Amino acid sequence: MFINLIAFGEIHIKIFQPLRFNNVNTRSISESDSVIGEGILEISTDNLKEDEGKELAFLFPQKGLMTNRKKWVKIDSYYMDLKDKKLIIDRETVQVKFYAKLDRDNFRKPGEDPEIVEGDYIGYVPIIVSQYSKLENRSDS
Repeated sequence: MFINLIAFGEIHIKIFQPLRFNNVNTRSISESDSVIGEGILEISTDNLKEDEGKELAFLFPQKGLMTNRKKWVKIDSYYMDLKDKKLIIDRETVQVKFYAKLDRDNFRKPGEDPEIVEGDYIGYVPIIVSQYSKLENRSDS
């Protein structure tokens, strides 16, 4: 009698740190051409043997919005620390940074009250994640 055991692994993706622009003030905006926000995704698996070698591809929207509860700002682009926004599972838990960039000219308008602009900007980004299975080593016999 043979007993077959099939193990399915699950890959969990969660926001470890939401996307935010920390301590935005009017002086730091005027020094650079753009303002960068940062967030962290945590990717984990409960069965590394089964999921090792699988590829995850991340897709972000082209534009977005964030707020400090006084003002909305338009995000110009999103990007990640990953090459081509792809990750191959090789550990049980991986943290990946992702970023939002906006042009300072869109952030603060001339004559705008600094108290409206300053503060922590928090936003949520719809991220599409595609999972591709690992390639099995096959020998042609």
